[in-house]
Amino acid sequence: MRRYESVWVVNGDLADEEVKATIDKFSRIITTQGGTLVGMEEWGRKKLAFKIKGTTRGYYVLVDYAGTPATVKELERNYRIDDRIIRYLTSKKSDQVNLEALQAEIAAKAKAAAAAAVPEVEAGVPEAEEAVVAVEEAVATAPAEEAASQGKEE
Repeated sequence: MRRYESVWVVNGDLADEEVKATIDKFSRIITTQGGTLVGMEEWGRKKLAFKIKGTTRGYYVLVDYAGTPATVKELERNYRIDDRIIRYLTSKKSDQVNLEALQAEIAAKAKAAAAAAVPEVEAGVPEAEEAVVAVEEAVATAPAEEAASQGKEE
């Protein structure tokens, strides 16, 4: 596996639900092609420097993932045929990926997100408490699930 980073721009004139559906679609492509999603940042709607496909606004998304060259090929094929995507760029970050270190990085990001939600938990926001519990459970079960899936592949 290799580590990649992709930035894509969704047409900024689309509704929020359509943008979220597009993001979900491309996240699913990464995971169904055997990739591991490390992180995703939604940069939001920005004004473009020039018109692209008749629009002046775009919704930017950055995704960090590990996968095979076939994963990237399928992802870029879908970028090209999806009319909602107006630009994309994929770059390789590294040639080799240590899966254990990758899982540790994902767990650390999840813990950081849970720690950021702690002030809301202390303020008594029920959704924040549920989110912290869900993240803690995911972090606790992730190494066991990864070990089980690696055993099946061999």
